[in-house]
Amino acid sequence: MTEAFLRHSAGDDFEVSSAGAEPTRLNLIAVEVMKEVGIDISGQYSKDVGQFLGQSFHSVIRVCDKLREQCPILPGAISDLDWNLEDPATAHRDPVKNGS
Repeated sequence: MTEAFLRHSAGDDFEVSSAGAEPTRLNLIAVEVMKEVGIDISGQYSKDVGQFLGQSFHSVIRVCDKLREQCPILPGAISDLDWNLEDPATAHRDPVKNGS
């Protein structure tokens, strides 16, 4: 989701890549929610951070403490930032109540 928001917001200003410490399948709720804001992520897939080792990045943004703990240093990054965001896969979603 973060990758898609940055791509959508920054246009061609940044080359964006995204990976995780423990990639899983694409979350269907995330696809649905992103579609609601006009961003299609249905063609995305989870990637392992290991596939980017050896590449150089200007900035690395870690969006959860788990990745910071497992990858405290990412070789090739000029700067790194930590944004501890709630994992959407573990977030609880209240059903919409019509007319209530």
